[in-house]
Amino acid sequence: MTVAAAERGPFPGVVRPFASRVVRQEWADRAVAPMVDALGHGERRAAAPVPASAYEQAPQAFYVYRMRRGATEHVGVVADVRLAAFAGGDVRGHEAVDRHRVEALVDYYADQPARSEPVALLHADRPGAARAVEVTRRGRPVLQFEGTDGLEHTLWRVTGEAQTAELARSLGDGVHYIADGHHRVAARLHAWERAGRPEEGGVLCVLFPMHGLTLSSFHRRVTGPVDVAPLLDAASGHFEVREVPEGGRPGGIGVYVAGRWYDLVPSGDRPDGMAGLDVSVLQSRLLGPALGIPGPGHPRLEVLPDHLPLDQPAARCDEDGGALFVLRPPTLHALTRIADLGEEMPPKTTYFAPKPYAGIFLT
Repeated sequence: MTVAAAERGPFPGVVRPFASRVVRQEWADRAVAPMVDALGHGERRAAAPVPASAYEQAPQAFYVYRMRRGATEHVGVVADVRLAAFAGGDVRGHEAVDRHRVEALVDYYADQPARSEPVALLHADRPGAARAVEVTRRGRPVLQFEGTDGLEHTLWRVTGEAQTAELARSLGDGVHYIADGHHRVAARLHAWERAGRPEEGGVLCVLFPMHGLTLSSFHRRVTGPVDVAPLLDAASGHFEVREVPEGGRPGGIGVYVAGRWYDLVPSGDRPDGMAGLDVSVLQSRLLGPALGIPGPGHPRLEVLPDHLPLDQPAARCDEDGGALFVLRPPTLHALTRIADLGEEMPPKTTYFAPKPYAGIFLT
């Protein structure tokens, strides 16, 4: 996304209001959709056939965007964030990207330049921004609809000059962290670099306070057969191995193998940063040396999001004699520490939920 410099007016900072077209209420259920993961190599996605009249031109502004399911809500600010901030380290990522997926996204965005798929960012709590958001939410929404997954979406335009200035000031300082959208950012940066780093280059983002999203993990399943005794023997050299009582569930790094659950508690001190995460300790001390699994992408390794019931992969282990490794998500402090150190988690380590929907804005 790019926003013309003339439209940015008196907002020279990292975070700026933006001019766009916003989907009309009556078209939201057809034009807006859940975010899809980064494209695989050679894949293409076609935008839904929606007429131009489904969107209306909106003035330059920030927006407050709420996602809600039941009593749980997640509220962020939609803004244009300068690509120079990503390149310069004011916005930091924590996850490695796949080159082929980035290249596919570059081509996709060239074909679909107006369809906005926002990147989710996290920031430390900013009281000024929180006050501006609260004032804005007292007004009438410009859009409200329920998505296909039952998630309710509400959008308010920030119209007050004081609230706009406060959001630009509060959110324009300090460091932000990418929560979701590493591949989208990498694709935008690639195109921006190729264009000569134009000053007006930006990317549409939803900026959430640090508590504004839920951090989840990916589990690992190794297809069978897995020889149980050597596996547990190898684990005992680096972990305290505790058998979980019948009907219980693991509380640390969990292993399900041969119909039983075990807890693995790493022994010894953990290194700082990426190497000290549960996923890294499991990989370096057990999956690699004991099972010959070098990491994601190995044909025997399945990577599973933790919102899926554990009974399903456990049942597959019963069928093929495989092993399931259950991981807790790292803390947000660990994530920001890794980003601050300039390190990267491998793909399929963590994910945030819920994700902002695509297609609310055309820029």
